[in-house]
Order: sequence, then structure tokens, then C-alpha cells
Amino acid sequence: MNSPQHYDPRMGDEEILEESEHGHQPRPQKHVRIPTNVGHDADASPDELSAEKGRNHQSKPSSKPPEPWSTRLAKLLPFDLGWVPANFTWSKLKPVIRCATVCFVSAILMVIPQVYVPMGQGSFLLLISSFLDPPSDPFLAVLERELIFLTFVIIAWAWCCLGIFLAHLARSHVDYNAPLDAVQAAQYVEAGPTIILAAFVFLGSAFFLYLKGRLGPGPYLIASIFGCICIDITMTTAALYPFPNYLIGQVIAIPLSLHCGLCIFFSAVIFPCTITAQYTHTLFSVLCPLSDFLTQHRKVLQLDPSSEEFKTTVKGIVGFLNSSEGGLGQAAANVRLLKQDVVFGRFSPTKIGEFQPIIRRLVTRANGMDIFFTLIEPTREKFPMTPIPSRLATPRTGTPSSTRPQTPTTPSTPIPGSPPNGLREDPEQTARRRRNLQKRALEHSHMHKSFTRKLHLRLREHHEEHQHHQVHFSLLNLAHALSPLARVSTSASGETAVGVFESQRYMAIEATRLTQPDEMDVTADFVRLLHESCDELLDTTQSTLIGVKAWFAEVRRGSFGGRAKIEKARAERLANLEAFNQGLKDSLHRFRKQKRHRVLDPYRSAFDPKHVRSLSGIHEAPPHRYLFHCYMYQYHLMRFASILTEVLDTIIKLEKENLKARLWLPKIPIRKMLEWSPWNPSEDMDKVDDEDPDIIQGIQPEWNEDLGATRRRDPDALPPTNAFQHLMHWLYENVTALGRGNALFALKAGLLTVILCIPSFLKGSAAFAYRERFVWGIFMGQLTLARFRGDTTFGLVARIISTFMGGLVGAAMWYISTGSGNGNPYGLAAVVGVCAPFFFYGRLYWPVPPMTNIIFFVTAALVLGFSWQNTHTTLPFRFMGWQLAWRRFVLVVAGVSAAFVFSFLPPSTTLRKYQRKTMSTTVSELGSVYCSIVSFANTREHQEVARGEIMQSLVAIRLKLKRSLVLRTNIVYEFSLRGRWPSHRYQKILDLQLQIAYLLSHLMSVVEHLEPAWSRAFLRRTRFLDADFQGDVLAVISMVSTALRTGNPLPQITPCPLLDRFMIHTHGLNVIRQEADDDYGLPRTMTIDTLENEQYLCCRCFSVGVTIAFGIVLRLDKLMVATKELVGEQYHIHGIGVPELKSSPLATRPSKDV
Repeated sequence: MNSPQHYDPRMGDEEILEESEHGHQPRPQKHVRIPTNVGHDADASPDELSAEKGRNHQSKPSSKPPEPWSTRLAKLLPFDLGWVPANFTWSKLKPVIRCATVCFVSAILMVIPQVYVPMGQGSFLLLISSFLDPPSDPFLAVLERELIFLTFVIIAWAWCCLGIFLAHLARSHVDYNAPLDAVQAAQYVEAGPTIILAAFVFLGSAFFLYLKGRLGPGPYLIASIFGCICIDITMTTAALYPFPNYLIGQVIAIPLSLHCGLCIFFSAVIFPCTITAQYTHTLFSVLCPLSDFLTQHRKVLQLDPSSEEFKTTVKGIVGFLNSSEGGLGQAAANVRLLKQDVVFGRFSPTKIGEFQPIIRRLVTRANGMDIFFTLIEPTREKFPMTPIPSRLATPRTGTPSSTRPQTPTTPSTPIPGSPPNGLREDPEQTARRRRNLQKRALEHSHMHKSFTRKLHLRLREHHEEHQHHQVHFSLLNLAHALSPLARVSTSASGETAVGVFESQRYMAIEATRLTQPDEMDVTADFVRLLHESCDELLDTTQSTLIGVKAWFAEVRRGSFGGRAKIEKARAERLANLEAFNQGLKDSLHRFRKQKRHRVLDPYRSAFDPKHVRSLSGIHEAPPHRYLFHCYMYQYHLMRFASILTEVLDTIIKLEKENLKARLWLPKIPIRKMLEWSPWNPSEDMDKVDDEDPDIIQGIQPEWNEDLGATRRRDPDALPPTNAFQHLMHWLYENVTALGRGNALFALKAGLLTVILCIPSFLKGSAAFAYRERFVWGIFMGQLTLARFRGDTTFGLVARIISTFMGGLVGAAMWYISTGSGNGNPYGLAAVVGVCAPFFFYGRLYWPVPPMTNIIFFVTAALVLGFSWQNTHTTLPFRFMGWQLAWRRFVLVVAGVSAAFVFSFLPPSTTLRKYQRKTMSTTVSELGSVYCSIVSFANTREHQEVARGEIMQSLVAIRLKLKRSLVLRTNIVYEFSLRGRWPSHRYQKILDLQLQIAYLLSHLMSVVEHLEPAWSRAFLRRTRFLDADFQGDVLAVISMVSTALRTGNPLPQITPCPLLDRFMIHTHGLNVIRQEADDDYGLPRTMTIDTLENEQYLCCRCFSVGVTIAFGIVLRLDKLMVATKELVGEQYHIHGIGVPELKSSPLATRPSKDV
């Protein structure tokens, strides 16, 4: 009787499988015995171990405390008011008080005759603009925005003056003394001047709306809106006058100029805030969830991985991490203005800004700790199985032996592993079915080689072919079930299965390489060892993080007060920081030298010379991937702690070098202060509904050329060679640009504006349009039209609902302030003074779509302000309160309905296409970053790629993908008669891209710590320098990006699965393959001393890099299948991808594949 085989962890997981194929006995199920201490063996019985495990995982019942009455009352309300107490803090009340003060002062100025008379018919704009453009930001941001605001309004007025001048030249009748009644009755409207004014309306509106779409969210957004409003009001009014009335624009410019002055003044007087203070508060908000994140990590490592509490805790950890990363976008936007900040304090804004990249790395390393849970059971991410449609049994060729599991032979017999009646299973049933299939496949895999291995390994002997006619019966059943011959449409979905080619091979990989019979027991033991090794460092890191948070919360305090008191507080703070820093460094040192070696205990017997060739088979070591998983967690925990010490070192250095407060002035030229590009992140980029899918804020366009040798070519013309060709090329590019994206939207919006202005330009209807304020409908329709049809439809619904509700509130405020009279200035000021704080609390923190929020409060202010103006000026439009509110509502409905109808006319773009184009752009950028990281690793001696640009690009990609989630909410307004939008498929692609972006960040962290020799060994092992393999990787990225952008189906046979070729060679725990020619001066054979060496853990970070590379390749395969689910497949070839069953032992021809 043969002795059981011993598992050697230095070799690959599947080496024993290959030996068993040649007649040897397969190794028995492993019984892993992990000692509780490093220095001795474990001799405890299984019963004692199970009892100990039960004691460790015993949980005490806990009773929930009774809920307070306020919580129970809040649950009964039809809407959520949780945002009210969540934002009721002093730091968030300061901007509310500042904005409410500006609104109250605006209302007072509006009712003073000496002020509202010079402003004319535009005095109500003071009240409206206080809600549309509140001074809630730091002083410098308000100053920048208001200067741009005022500049755009003046430019619009100047453009209108030019149009009025040219229209006057075409006028046949000029009368400077025309009576006002005749002008308002449209008695002087002429065709020639009106056409010129319409042309200027078209060009001016198109220009400002192009800037609105091109520059996106930022300081130019509100300015471009008021530029359009200025053109609409001025041009429609100028058509009535028989002479050039250039002063029409001043009724808009004067109130808005006064508003800009009020915003700048009060932002500098009432609770002034600097960019530096807001930036430090943002970093504090980023660090807060990380403290709870570390607490949950300490908790989850003490739980049994098979328990439901383990899964729930892991989900909670991901939520804390997402909350932390949500503040990185705001921090990046604040950094842009830090160099321009004016601060009195100890620390320079530029020095404070240096924390941003460090904190960003800290959050990224926290994500790396979470990756551990995606590698272990039961939270491991598995490859998606192709759904099996309900159908008749597929005919088989040949008859396998009697050992084959029962095969369906009648229509009533269900296909093995498929859900009944063709219905989809829930995720739990799918996972259970997958485990059963894998378990059955694993029972046969020790005697027979999988068909996936046959694709890549040479057959050892020709005469052994007859032994392989029973190759993994369960996998063959699955392959036939998923075969192209069996694909028929289901009655439920009407779709054919996709990704069958990839699914077959991944099932084989999971069954033969990624599955162990005792996997859950081994995983539980390694999680326990990981807890024992990491708990002390996690505890110290958490307490240190709390100290760092406290410093960011108090960094702007202590510049004023008694000198002795200030110095004492600073000394205590510095002593605490140094104590935290030293404690963390000591704990990290102990972890590096001792604690981290705890996870090596299961492998010690295998590497002991007395045990390497032991044939007892009792104390076998688990596969090397369990160790790599633990190394993944330990590495990112070490990096997290190291980065935290870097933060502390920077803080301590600042505290010691800057002892006295001083005034810090901007250090950049004034001409650069107003520079802006659509690639710059802005403070409001998370609050707008319209965004360019081809631009990723935070990535400069020149960064995409880091490879140098790659660049797009014009397929229709060679590069220009002389001055004339350069001129024609420039002219061609600018003309063709008018048919793209933002330019096309601007032209369409300009045309809609002219159409809406027609009633104001025709002599028969101009008087009625002026009297009934048609201009409200003009700019409401003009601003409702968006690049994407879903946004326009959402604007229709949001503006109608918000206008109606805002009109009711505004009418109520008017009647409360005036009763049955014609306007009481004291009553109006009192009503505004009481309501403004509550209104601005909702204006700033009400968690509804920004458009709904703004239109509601702007409408209430318009009804109140215009009702007052109608009682104190000579206007033909003399309506107040409810009569004004319902007329406003009718005009808004007319304007937004026109925009809604116009959005269906070509060119029409949908948010569905926007999602695909956005994901195509991000996939392409991920490919560029991937190439940059590999180039970085391959050119360590002479770096040609900037590390900072790579990391910033990855953060920008993640933020772009997360913002697309917000824009997806409006897709429900794009009703389609063709069918429902596959939101879950888009979500799957988005999640995979986010995971790849994180993994690329971790890969960059690994390669920058690799020495040249280790770097070459890493690239060799992961095949990242293999031209054939890299060609397949880049082909997959390019195919996915192109398919998402165009919507064209992908080939049925693609380079995927990449993981099959990634794992073609077996290394185990060895750094260099035994067959490799060059070892780069590194050890080939592993010993326990080598494993304990930090060079192998950090490699620095060799094993972690291999695990990360595995994750990237796996997710690229999943991304290909997810894209196929979205766009479909083409180029089908019958018989490819399905293993051939052999009906006779004489058939010696092996199965082939493409």
C-alpha cells in the first residue's frame, strides 16, 4: 500500500495533482494543526480544538436599549428628517447665519426707496440672488466666484449693447421721445432690428451655455446662468424701443453688483472662514470614519468567518471606508485655492496642503486591508456563472462509463445545477450550487487532469490518452449545459447566454486550484493567527489616529490669547503627539520583528529539514495562497501605520518650526488666480447634474502622453508639413469641434432660446409677452435643457414641483407680511428675518437634488420680492401673492415643457449613453495608468514616469465613477418603450472598475518599494514583462473600452480568461522558478528564515504584489464578462470551447481549443 503524498508548500498548489495523474495515490485531506505558540508543536486533540474554538467564538446575548420617542416619531413621518440633527453643529450653523444675514440685508435694501428706485425693475433680483448664490464658502472662494459672476454679467451687458447698436442701424423709424405706454404696447417693433437681436440672443446664449457645459461645476456655473438671464431680459425688452436703450442692462447689473458686494463684505465680517480652515476640517472628516474602521477590524478578526456576523461586519467596514473616501474630492478641490489663501496663523497654507497626498495614501492603504476579505471564504469574490436557460436536454455524443453522474434524458429532467423552470436563483442558492459543483469536481480532480490544463501543458505520453475519457464529469456536464449548441432564448428574458467560454474555464480553475476540502477550517485558523499578530498594532494605530484627528480639529486654534496659556497648551499637545508617535513606532517595530511571524506557524514543520520529506501526511502545511492573503493584510496594515507615523512626523516638525503666528499672503501671480480648466476638481462637482463624460476632473490631458510613443493618428490625412496645412488643420479641428458634445448642446440650446423669444419679437404678441413676463419661461426653458435627455426630463419634473411648492410658500410669506394691503416694508423685513435662518439651513443641508432645492427657495423669494416690486413701481404686470404665483407656475410649465419636447429632437443624447461613454473613458484611463505603473516598475534605475501623477489619476478615476452614481438617478426619467434599463449590469461594471482602480493604487505602492532585483523577479513571475501576455491584457482593456463606447458586441472567443495564462507556471512560495535561468541574485529555495525575512514580506512586498496582480487579472476577466452581458457577443464558431467526449478508448486525438 502506497504511503500518502506529502504536500510541499514550496511548489504550487496543483503539483500533487499532476503527479496523481500518473498512477500515484492522491494525497488525503489535510488536517492542519496550528500551534498556539511559536516554539512548540500542537498535540491537542480535535475535540479540544473544537471546544477551544467554541469558547473563542461564544457570543453573549445583548438587549437593545429602548428607542427615544423622537426616533419613534421620526419613523412615522413620510420623509426623513435625520439630516436636521446631523447638521446641527456650530461649525455648520456659521454659514447659515452668514447667508441669512445677507438675505435679510438684501430684503431691507429692497424696501428702501432710495435704493430700489435706482435699481428699477430689477430690485427683486437682490432677494433671488441671495438664494441662488449664497456666500456659504470661505472668503477666498466667495471672492473668486463673485468676481467671475460680476465679470460675466458685465460681458453679457456689453454684448447686448453691441447688438442694440447694430439693430439701431437697421431701424427705419427712430423716436427718442416715444411715450412709455406706446413702447410697452409694442407699437415700434420692426422686423430688421428684431432679426439682429435674435441673432445676438442665439450667439450670446450659446456662448454662455457652452461655458456652462465645458467648464462644468465650479465658480463659472452661476455666472454663466446669470449671463444668460441678462441677455434674455435685455434683448427681449430692447426690441420694444424705437431707439437704442443701452441702459436696459443696468436693471440687471446694478442689483447683481450690489449682491456681489454684500457677499464679499459679509463673508469677510461674519464668521469669516479661510480655505485652510475648511481644508483642515475636510481632512478631519476624512479621518473620522477611519477610527471606526479600525475598531471594526479588531472586532471582525475575532469572529468565525463562517458566521453571519462576520459577513455583516465586513459590509460595515466597507461603509466606513466609503464615508472616508467621500471627503477626498472636497479636499482636492480645496487644495487648488490653498496657494491663494490669506491666513493669520502659525502654519503656511502650502505646508498644510502637503497633508492631502499623505491622507489620500492612508485611505488607499485602508482599502488594501479590506481586500483581505475578498480573498478568503466565505466573502471571496467568485467568478460569475453564466445563467443556464431552461431547455430540453442537449444530445450527447458517446457514452461515458458508469461512474458518470446521472445525465438528464427527458425534457422533464432538470439540468444539473440549474434552477427549476428556467428561473434565476437568488445569490445564496447560486453560491450553494457553485460549491456543490466544485466539491464534486474536486473529488475527481486528483486522478484526472482538467481540460483547462490540457490547453497549456504538453501531454506527457501519447499512450496515456486513453486514460482521460472520464475528465471531470461534473465540469463536462456544465460545459455541455453552457455550450453554444444548447443556447436557446428563455421565455423570461429572451436573451442568450454570454461568457460561456470564460465560465467553463473559471469553473475548472476554481475546482482544481482555488478550492480545498477543508477550506473553511483553514481560513478560520489563519484569521485567528492574523488576529493574534495584528491586534496590538491595530489598537495602537487606532489610538494614534484619534490623536491625529484631535490635532486637525485644533490646528487653527490657539493663535489668540495669553502667551503663557498658549505656550502651555502647545507644549502639552506636542508632548502627546510625540508620545503617540513613539508608541506607534515601537508597536510597529515589534510587529515587524516578532508579531507578523505568527502566520508562519503552519509552515514551520514543512520547512524543517526533518519534516520536508516526511511521509506521515499528518502535519501538512496549507497551500501558499493562505500565507499570501495574510501577507496582504499585514503589508497594508504596516503601510497604514507607517503613513500615520509620517503624518505625525510632519505635524511634529510643523509644531517645532513654527512658534509664532504671522500673516501668510498668496505666493502666486494675480493673473493665475482666476485660471480654471474643466479638468480641475471643484467644490461643487458632487452637487451638479450635468457633467462631461469625456473629462475626468483631476487628470490633466497631457498626463495621458506619458508613454511618449503612443498617440492617436488621423486616418484620413498625414500630419501637416507647412504653414498653410497647419492653418487648415487648425481650422478643420475647430469647425468639427462644433459638432461634438458641449458645442452641439450649446447650439441647440441657443436655437431653443430664439424659438422661445419669438412671441417677444413679433409685433402682434410682443406686448402680451412683455406684460405677462414671458421672459420667465424663456430662461427657465433655456436652463432646463441639458446635454442628456434624462437630465432635461428630471428638470421638467423637479422645476414643476419646486415651482408649485415654492409659489405657495412665497405667497404665504407675502400675505403674512402685508395682510390685505399693498405691501408693508416692516412686515416684509420681519418675515424675511424670521424665515431666512430656516430657509438657508435647508438651502445648504437639505439632502434633495440641487435643482429641486434651488428652484424651491428661488421661487419663494421671487413671489415675495416681485409682489413687493409690483406695488411700488409702474409696471404693466401688477399681480401679487397667489395671482403672481400661479402665473409664474404657468410660465415655468410652458418653458420646461418646451425644453422637454426639444430634447427629443436631434441631436439627442441620453444618460444611458453617457454612462457607457463615462465607463469607456475610465476603462481607457485605467489602461493608461496600468501601463504607467508597469513602466515605473521596469525603469527603477531611470524613472520616466511621475509617481504623483499616477496616484492623482487613480483618485480622479474613482471620484469620477462615484459621481456617475449620482447622475444615474436621473435615468429613470428617460422612459423607453424598448425595455427597462439594465442598471444592475452597469453597476457591476462600475464596481469592477472601482476595484481595479484600488488594486492599481496598491500595485503602485508595492512597486515603488521594490528593489531592482525584486522588481524584475516580480515582473517575471506575474508575466507583466511577457509581451504575449501583456498583449492579451491590453487587448482586453481596449476591447472593453471600445465596446462600451460604441455598443458593439464583443467576440465570443477573446483573450479571456487571462487568469488561466497568469497561473500557467507554478511557483508556490518560491521567488524564482526552479527552471529559470537567471535568479537575479535572489534565493530560489525558501527556508523559514527567508520567509521571516522582511525582504520577502515587503520584497520589499513581493508576495503582496503577486496577490494584487492576481486580483487585477481576475477583475479584468470579470470586466470582460460583465461587458459581454451588456453588449452581447458575436462571431460564433460551432464546437469551439466545448471539450470533446471520447466514445472509444482508441480515440487518441486530444480536445483542441482556440
